[in-house]
Amino acid sequence: MTIYQYFSESDSPHASLVTADLNGLHSRRMNRRSVKLYFVLSGNIRIKSDGTEHEIGPLGAAMIDPGTWVELVGEAARIAILYSPAFNLDDEIIDE
Repeated sequence: MTIYQYFSESDSPHASLVTADLNGLHSRRMNRRSVKLYFVLSGNIRIKSDGTEHEIGPLGAAMIDPGTWVELVGEAARIAILYSPAFNLDDEIIDE
């Protein structure tokens, strides 16, 4: 995943926004405190979360609550990711 950051925690502790290009697997992860909203700008993503899998195309979105594991697979996808409160690396757990 290639990430392009627009607004970070240093801009506001309340929310952050990034866009990303995703083609392939983005490993399973969880944020302890942030709600994440994935908005598909182009391409497609598959989201696996809480034992379910959803296919999301352009202009579709998915919201992931704090404490929820999520795995993404992109197919030539460009996505916007909104975090609230703002993304903090210490908040994210990656299942390796």
